[in-house]
Amino acid sequence: MTKEKDELKKNLEKVVEEQGGQQAVSYQDLFNPRFMQKNTHFTTIDVFVRELGARSFPEIEQLGQKVVDDFVKKETNFNSWEEMQQRAVSEYMTSLF
Repeated sequence: MTKEKDELKKNLEKVVEEQGGQQAVSYQDLFNPRFMQKNTHFTTIDVFVRELGARSFPEIEQLGQKVVDDFVKKETNFNSWEEMQQRAVSEYMTSLF
């Protein structure tokens, strides 16, 4: 693991410990409007999902990795859906500290 990933893992573990592991983070919190406007051509994650061709956020996974990655590469500052998700988690975690 890289130093950044190690740090993120420690921070996540700390948050889980402090919150008793009971709190889930919504996709709207991870992909908040500020994140979306800074990193994509869309104002919200819901607009992104609709333009991608999904009816809801969970349906993204059903579209196929290549379809989603191609869309992300074209419409965002990221090269893949995984990279976009990792950045969203990282920025969310940073905002907690």
